[in-house]
Amino acid sequence: MRVPGGVLALLAAVCILCTACGCLGASSPPPSGGGITSIDLPEPEGYTLTEALAELDILSAEGGLNTTGTSMHQVLGNRVTLDGQAAAWAIGLKDGEEVRWLTSGITGWRETSLRAPLPDDEVNMTAILSPEDLFTAQEDAIRPVMKRLNASTVDIGLAEGVYTVTVRSNAGVEVLAFQADTGGAIV
Repeated sequence: MRVPGGVLALLAAVCILCTACGCLGASSPPPSGGGITSIDLPEPEGYTLTEALAELDILSAEGGLNTTGTSMHQVLGNRVTLDGQAAAWAIGLKDGEEVRWLTSGITGWRETSLRAPLPDDEVNMTAILSPEDLFTAQEDAIRPVMKRLNASTVDIGLAEGVYTVTVRSNAGVEVLAFQADTGGAIV
């Protein structure tokens, strides 16, 4: 097959133009000191479940999220420190037969679509210890596990009258359980 000379000339002209403009050829090295510049922003501070629920009450009163007629059945805390501050909280609510999940993090509270069943028992926050009080009461049981697994935070779950504290890291996972009303360890 024979390629006409005009096509070869046009192809050569395009290659020369692209090389001159920098489209082809060796790329220039990044400027010294350039590249990706890390920006050290402070980690967003967590907040306790007590603070998160107070914020939810205000939001509900202002008409932001309607929680009227709902009952709380599960609470989950993500990346919780020993002082009870979590990076995010999730609350499972029942509204009649409908299951609703609310999540709270750096952007505040919002309703989240999650197809996860909820336990039957309702969580009564006035009849149990707050997570921060549980961590204070059980620090001597939780801290050694965190140290052994080299973890700085835990995940916590509250359902059916039991707090479940999950300590995880690359070294492993260990789960501790405590009575929500007394803080006593469940063996």
